[in-house]
Amino acid sequence: MTTRHTDSGLLGRLSPRLYRQNAFRVTGLPLAATGRDIRRKSDMLAVIEKTGGELPVSDVLPLRPAPSAQDLRGALDRLGDPRQRLVDEFFWFWPVATSGTGGEPDPTLAALATGDTASAVRHWSTAAARTDPEASAEAASAVHNLAVLEHLQALDAEQAATDTSGPPPDWLSVHRRWENVLDDDRVWEGLAARIRQAGNARLDESLAADVRAALPTALLAIGAELAVAALTAGDLGRAERQLAAMRAARLGPTADEALGAALRTAGTPWANEVTTLCDSAVRIAENTSTDGLAQAERILTESAELLERIDVLLPAEEPTRVRAHDKVALETLHCLLAFDRTRGVPRAAGDNAARDHLTMTELLTRAERTAGSEAIRERLAENRALLESSALHIVCWVCRDRPAEERSGVRVWMHGEVVRTFQGVQWSKGEITVPRCRTCELRRASGGWRMALRTVLYFLVAISVPSMLFPGAGGGFVALGVLAAVIAFLVDGMAVSWPAARRERARIDSFPPLADLRGKGWQRGERPLGVTGG
Repeated sequence: MTTRHTDSGLLGRLSPRLYRQNAFRVTGLPLAATGRDIRRKSDMLAVIEKTGGELPVSDVLPLRPAPSAQDLRGALDRLGDPRQRLVDEFFWFWPVATSGTGGEPDPTLAALATGDTASAVRHWSTAAARTDPEASAEAASAVHNLAVLEHLQALDAEQAATDTSGPPPDWLSVHRRWENVLDDDRVWEGLAARIRQAGNARLDESLAADVRAALPTALLAIGAELAVAALTAGDLGRAERQLAAMRAARLGPTADEALGAALRTAGTPWANEVTTLCDSAVRIAENTSTDGLAQAERILTESAELLERIDVLLPAEEPTRVRAHDKVALETLHCLLAFDRTRGVPRAAGDNAARDHLTMTELLTRAERTAGSEAIRERLAENRALLESSALHIVCWVCRDRPAEERSGVRVWMHGEVVRTFQGVQWSKGEITVPRCRTCELRRASGGWRMALRTVLYFLVAISVPSMLFPGAGGGFVALGVLAAVIAFLVDGMAVSWPAARRERARIDSFPPLADLRGKGWQRGERPLGVTGG
C-alpha cells in the first residue's frame, strides 16, 4: 500500500488580502482566459504604461482603490503559473451554463458586473437548493460561489475596518458557507474537472483533494491573522468576534486540529517577542547584576501586553501560551537572583537594601501570578516565602507597605510557662519588638492627641454655651452641657478612636513571633496577674 503526499503548501500563503490579490479580480480576465488572452492583456498594459493611459478596472466587484500597474503585472505573472492560477480560480466565481438556456453563461456574473449582488445571491441560492442530477454542476458552482462572495465581502469589510458606520462582518455565516463547500462532493468533482480541462502537466487531478484537505487550515489562518491585526490595533471586540466565529466553525473532521494550528502559528511571533525580551533582560542582569531589579521589572512590564494578546488568542492549556508565561516568570526570578547575589544585606530597616527587598518581594509576587504552569508557580511561591520570611523585621507590620524603622517599633512584653508553688511563682518572659514605620507611629500618636483635643473642645463648648445663653439660670444648664460632652466623648471614642486602636492592636498581635507565643499559652505583660516584683 502506498500513501500519496498531500500538497498542503498550495494554500499555505493565503492572507486576508486573498481577494484583493486575486488575479481574475485584478485583471478582469475571465476564468476561461487563454495564454493568448493573458499576453494580449500584458501587451496592453505595456502600452498604457508608456503612454500614461488609464489602467483597466475589472467589471466584477472592482477594487477600491484601483490596482496599480505593478499590481496588474503581478496578477498576470500569477496567471502564468498553473498552480497559482488554480488557487485564484478556486477563490473566484465559477461560471455555469444554466440548464435550459442553451449553454449561455451564468447571468449572475452579469449581475455582479452591474453591482447587483442581491440578484446573484438569489439566483445562486435557488440553484444550490436543486438536487436533480442534471443540475449537479450548476448546484455545485452555486454553493461554491455563495461561499466565495460572502468571504470576499467580509474580507473587504475587514480591510476597511476604519469605517465604523456599517455592521461587522458575519463570520459565523462565512464559515457556514465554507462548511457547505467542504461537505459537498459535487464541488470537488467540479474542481477536479477544471484541472482536467486545463490539460497542464504541472496539474494533477489529485490536487482537488489536496485543496479540500488544506482549506480548513487556510481559512482559519486568515481568521487568525485578522484577530492578530485587531489585537495589535487594540480592537478587542473585533478580535473576540473573529475568534468566537472560528471556534464555532465546523470546517470538516479536522476542524479542531486546524484551529489549533492556525492560532498557534498566529501567536508564535508574540511568543518569540517575549523570548527575545526575556533573553535580553537576563543578559543585562548577568553582565551588570546591579541592574537585575530593573530588568525584572522590565520583563514583567514590557511582556504584559504581549501576554494579554496571547491569552486572548490561545486557550489556557495551549503549550505556546504556557511556555510564554513560564518564560516571563522564570526569567524574572533569574534577574532577581542575579541582583540578590550582589545587594546589601537588609540590616538597617529603612535603608536601600530594605527597600530593594520589598521591591523583590513585590516583583516575585507578580511573577508568580504570571506563571503558566503549576510547577513554576510553586517554585516561585517557595522563593517568595523565603523573601517574606527574611523581610519579617524590615517591613512595617502595621501597614505592611513601608520599611520599618527601629526607633518606631512596638515593644511588647510576653510571659508564659508559669509555675506556681508554695515558695512562689516562676515564669518566663520575653520582649518582642513588632516592626513599625515612622508614619504609622505618628498616625497612632496623632490619633491620641486629636481625641484629647476633641475632648477638651467638647467640655469647653458644654460649659461656655449654656453660660452665654442662660447667664442667670444657675448651674443646671451647665450640668446638662457637661453630660452632653461626656456622651459626645463616648460616641467619638466608640465610633473613631477605640476601633482604630483595636485594629492596630489586632495587627500587632498577629505578628508571627507573638502569635507563636500565644499559641503556646503565653500572655501579654512582664508577669502574671497578681504578681509583683520579678
